[in-house]
Amino acid sequence: MHIDLVTLSLVGALQALLLAPLLLAATRAYTGVARQSLRIWGTVLVLQALGWALMGARGQISDWFSIVLANGILMVSYAETARALRLLLGVPPRRGLLAAIGIGGWLGIVWFAQVQPDYPMRVYIATASLGGFLLLLLWPLRHALRPGGSSAQRVMLLVLLGAAAGWFFHLGELVFGDVPAPGLLDATPGNVAQMIYSAMEPVFASVGFLLMYNEMAQAELRRLARTDPLTGTLNRLALDEMAQALFQRATPHSGAVLMIDVDHFKTINDRFGHAGGDRMLAALARGIGGCLRKDDVLGRVGGEEFLVLLPDTGIDDALVLAERLRMAAARLQVVLDGEPQSVTVSIGAAARDATDTEPATLIHRADRALYAAKNAGRNRVATLEATPPAPARDVAECGD
Repeated sequence: MHIDLVTLSLVGALQALLLAPLLLAATRAYTGVARQSLRIWGTVLVLQALGWALMGARGQISDWFSIVLANGILMVSYAETARALRLLLGVPPRRGLLAAIGIGGWLGIVWFAQVQPDYPMRVYIATASLGGFLLLLLWPLRHALRPGGSSAQRVMLLVLLGAAAGWFFHLGELVFGDVPAPGLLDATPGNVAQMIYSAMEPVFASVGFLLMYNEMAQAELRRLARTDPLTGTLNRLALDEMAQALFQRATPHSGAVLMIDVDHFKTINDRFGHAGGDRMLAALARGIGGCLRKDDVLGRVGGEEFLVLLPDTGIDDALVLAERLRMAAARLQVVLDGEPQSVTVSIGAAARDATDTEPATLIHRADRALYAAKNAGRNRVATLEATPPAPARDVAECGD
């Protein structure tokens, strides 16, 4: 069966050209990095359509257009493909390195097309350049191969590996095949395999790209649904989930919680308005968060109250940490209406015991301890446990 490679090239160009406006139109619904990466991807499809159309016209137009210009356009499209994907993955785009690979590969192709014509050398140079682009594409996707890795990223990995396989098959045909130097549009097995895949690649790659975006968007939505927008800490829903998870994995006597409340916070709101109060709460959350350990969990349960989950922690260590948090809050100053303002906090601590069967019981005990701290004069740590709170002079400050 005869396969017309020129037709395949033009089909690939047409598919890319049809996909481009769809993706560019879709960018209106997105913002930030997602919109930027999708716009780049749409531009990539236009460039690939133009590049493959020029290549398909080889023999009908000047080599300056079908080789020099076409390869230049495709090199730009490959570099922009890598940039779009790296932006979406949140890794440095490496624009300088991508430009160096593209320009170096294009100059080599131009030399062996116009100055010293040599088709195999052009293929070797193009393959080396594409290998560089693929490495910059594949490297940030390597984590998808781990257990529990991203399914969408695995799809993109398969698409990229398919492209690499096509080029290396073509390269192997040049090195080991019976025909020493077939042209790009000669119907050799390597050219046919590469051209068929290249014609479908815009669709495959675009599907993979959109799957990746959708997966990341869903993850971001889940994160936002569990984040307090004012302080950036966990919200009540997320705290409940984390408390349940920590409670299930912990053994009795190996977990504690701290309930924190800002003293006289209404005074801040009355004097500086809710905007001033919000700034104070956000600064307080940052200050408290900076004192916590790696596995500790901080969240806002409402108003001016915060909850800290302390896994694998007994009451003694919980009280020491609570005192550090109290001291850090007292040192914190926030400028409101040009004046430095400070607040104090009261903290209730409770540690899990053998009778606790659910997180709510432990949290309720910490809440009762918080009210005991407030009734005792505020700006202090309290617990309903037998162990007394550590005095401030015996507790190191955050960062010590």
